[in-house]
Amino acid sequence: MEAKKQEFLQLIDRAIGLSEKMEGTTPNSTEKLNTLVSELQRIKANVMSDRLQPSEGTITLGLAREVADWVEPLNSPLLDAVGAIELYYQQQL
Repeated sequence: MEAKKQEFLQLIDRAIGLSEKMEGTTPNSTEKLNTLVSELQRIKANVMSDRLQPSEGTITLGLAREVADWVEPLNSPLLDAVGAIELYYQQQL
C-alpha cells in the first residue's frame, strides 16, 4: 500500500504545482485555484495520516467536476492532473 500512497501523493503534488503556476494567469481564477489547492492539501493530509476513505470504485473526490466548471480550455494540464487523481483514487485506493 505504501507505493500506492506515494504515487497518489505525487499526483496531488503535481496538481498543486500546476495550480500555483496558473495563479494570476486568468481573470477571476485566483479564488478558485486557492480553493482547489486547499482541497488538495486537505486530501494530502488525509492520505498521509491514513484517514482518506477508500473509494471502493464508487466514491469520487469531486475534483474533476469542480475544476471542469471553470478551467479553460477543457484540455488544460490542470484538468488532466485532477482527472488523474480521481482515476487513481477510484482504481487503486
